[in-house]
Amino acid sequence: MLKNKTADGVTHLEWVTKPEDAPIYDDSFWVKEQRWGTFVSIGADDKEIITSLTKELCISSTRWYLKAKQDGFEETTTHEGTVGGKL
Repeated sequence: MLKNKTADGVTHLEWVTKPEDAPIYDDSFWVKEQRWGTFVSIGADDKEIITSLTKELCISSTRWYLKAKQDGFEETTTHEGTVGGKL
């Protein structure tokens, strides 16, 4: 996506990879169907966000993710994937 500012200060978005007929959801992402039947959401920076099995799930998951990213994720504990000690 390219951002262009006009003389009145309004920013207009120009999507790089989005087809003309693809709808934009919440002014921040669009969804495309991949050739193997999954759906992927593409953000304003033209990077993939969420991959899902259905379009509806992709839209709702992307909305939740972007909202959580905007508000800040809750502090959670991380889990280590390595085994301590000698095997």
